[in-house]
Amino acid sequence: MNGDGSSFALAIVGTGRARGQIAISCCPGRACATPLPSFATRLLERDVATIARWGAEAAVSLLDELELARLRVKALPALLTASNVAWYQVPLNPNPLPDPAFEHTWRALAPQLVRILWRGGRIAVHCRDGKSRAGVVAARLLVEAGCTPQDAINRVRAARQGALDSPEQEAYVRAQSFVGRSEEEPSLLERGDPIEADLDSITFEHIAHRIYAGN
Repeated sequence: MNGDGSSFALAIVGTGRARGQIAISCCPGRACATPLPSFATRLLERDVATIARWGAEAAVSLLDELELARLRVKALPALLTASNVAWYQVPLNPNPLPDPAFEHTWRALAPQLVRILWRGGRIAVHCRDGKSRAGVVAARLLVEAGCTPQDAINRVRAARQGALDSPEQEAYVRAQSFVGRSEEEPSLLERGDPIEADLDSITFEHIAHRIYAGN
């Protein structure tokens, strides 16, 4: 919780062998229900700074243009890009499971995201509430990066309470598979970089941390 009464948290999920991390969150800038325009801008800038300070290399938004407009965060792509965070928009409807349009776009993007994770990078994923859509997509990305479906489900649920709360979503994650990784992208271990203990889940709320241990 911040001094202005709002909060924005990144629920961080470790990717296991890939060594990268995925952050799950609500849409940046939407923590306050009815902000004034000037306050909304400050809120959005603050939340983008949190994502950049965490070290995200890429941000994946599951919101469409109409949702971004309704949340008054149309400036989000530009702010993230200015903070050296690559912006990827893959609209996903609020229904329980991804639709064909999402599947088509995601299949083209997933290998690039997996390469980021395998080289130890960090990816932020958000939807409106940071639970339904973002939880499903984060779990899918974990499987595609090499986690078993059950491990991916456990990691997401431990990091983000309320995520993956339906049998349909769980079944969808279990149907995913590892997409492989490019031999051009060595892991941190293969590069000989020092590796810290794998932090499977951290809630990063500006400075505060909550760590879930387990691998």
